[in-house]
Amino acid sequence: MCDSVVIQKRFQEIIHRAAAKAVAEEDVWGKHNIHAIPAERVIRYQYNVENRQFVKDETIVKIEKEPFTNGAMRHCFRMKKLAMPPQSASNHRFHKYGWSRALNYVAKCYMEKGEIITTKEGKDNVFTDVTLQYEAMHWAEKFNKSNPPKKIDFIRAYAIEFVDRPGKPVFAVERFIAGHDQYGNGFLKHNTNSGFVDLEEHRKTPQVFSAHSFYSSQGQRLVADIQGVGDMYTDPQVLSMDYRFGDGDLGPRGMALFFKTFRHCDISDSLGIPIFPLSRNEKKHQSKYSDDDSEGSSLSNDSQVEGKCRFMQLDTNRTRRKNILVQPTELSDETRNTAKR
Repeated sequence: MCDSVVIQKRFQEIIHRAAAKAVAEEDVWGKHNIHAIPAERVIRYQYNVENRQFVKDETIVKIEKEPFTNGAMRHCFRMKKLAMPPQSASNHRFHKYGWSRALNYVAKCYMEKGEIITTKEGKDNVFTDVTLQYEAMHWAEKFNKSNPPKKIDFIRAYAIEFVDRPGKPVFAVERFIAGHDQYGNGFLKHNTNSGFVDLEEHRKTPQVFSAHSFYSSQGQRLVADIQGVGDMYTDPQVLSMDYRFGDGDLGPRGMALFFKTFRHCDISDSLGIPIFPLSRNEKKHQSKYSDDDSEGSSLSNDSQVEGKCRFMQLDTNRTRRKNILVQPTELSDETRNTAKR
């Protein structure tokens, strides 16, 4: 038997086992009877990092009418999307279960006074969120190719537009990830867009990834706000030289704040990451931001965060990171608008 046939046979066996496991597992959202909700037609927008364009297609989803949790800005809805198998698929046993075994997603939208924001600005915020996720995925792939001790990934996200609803609201969507990492931890936050934060675990991989994204992009990008379960991350913030990634993009100053607290380690050496040299002026400029303002305040108020579900924590952080530092006054509105495109 030739190698290609053997590889194909093994691949099919893996798919069958994965499908059987998925069928056997209990749906953690089964009690909510989402499969009984009427389906809605949506336009899905997936971001292409290479050409920085959104590609769209049409699909159907079932989504709850009321959010199951919310933060200061965003509300989260349970949603299912039916995965249709390609003609060549061999795991039809899984797909035949239909909506009762459809994958679980979290759909997030911006709301105000109980109403979904359908203005252009509100929709643009959703697309910015999705762009950040894909941009982070791009640099995660480059990090993994450098053969680190532990590989990482970001939950794939995209935007959906409910074309049959008034105002055609837009939601950001990503797979629902439940569970804990190998150390028994649930959802953890490893750093922020304004300086290193890791109060308990002191893990190296998330921090080294942020540093790697800076050097891999030749100083044009730095992926921060690393958070998630294990090494599956979500809801990042990308810092850039031209402030193109929304209000949380603190640009070069955010990058400097990260390296101010980044601790070089053995993994950094093995990946060829040099020690970042901060100038005296940079250190002097940063010194006016106290530790409470630039680092500890982002997570040190555990009494405010503890007990919140992870989606509320994400939203609390998103509000906070918009106000950490004022955008530079020398960057005119015209320049900033151009950079965000």
